[in-house]
Amino acid sequence: MNVQTKKLHKPEINRKLLHLAALCIPFSIVLLPHHLAVAVLFFLACAMAAGEFLRRKSVLLQKLFLTVFGSFLRPEEKQKTTGGTYFFISGAVCATVFDVEIAYTVMAFIIVGDAAAAIAGMKFGRVRISNGKSLEGALASLSACMLFWAVFPQTGFQTALAAALMTSFLETLPLKIDDNLAVPIICGFILQTWAGW
Repeated sequence: MNVQTKKLHKPEINRKLLHLAALCIPFSIVLLPHHLAVAVLFFLACAMAAGEFLRRKSVLLQKLFLTVFGSFLRPEEKQKTTGGTYFFISGAVCATVFDVEIAYTVMAFIIVGDAAAAIAGMKFGRVRISNGKSLEGALASLSACMLFWAVFPQTGFQTALAAALMTSFLETLPLKIDDNLAVPIICGFILQTWAGW
């Protein structure tokens, strides 16, 4: 169905640019010794989850959090767990469960794919698929993932393409679990199973 594009607001751009800082997750997975990467990611995931819990219990901490990060948040994230926290939780899980190359790829792709899909979808999206997501956003996600792979490859082309296609497709689904958590884990599980065939 054709619909008009949404206005691309500066806070949404800033939010996605901030999310790109989460690329430290996949790079830590491949650059650090495996046990150290897992330990660091679990520590950061636990620290961020604890921060989320504490800010909801403390008016002062919530006010401080919103003062610093409020301009990067969507309205619903001001009272719920942020996408950034989900990135670190999924990064810790993926680094622990999957092969290094697969964990790196699915985490990098959810980060760059999500950013590309949101910005392109809001700027150019006309063909809406589901849950407000657009075909243009999905194609931007696929393109961004493959471009990232071309610059920083850790897997073969077929694995990268499969990961990019799954990431872009899953991003369009109205998942009940936050996509920053669900998509890389689902993608990683399928790729890990495929790699074992």
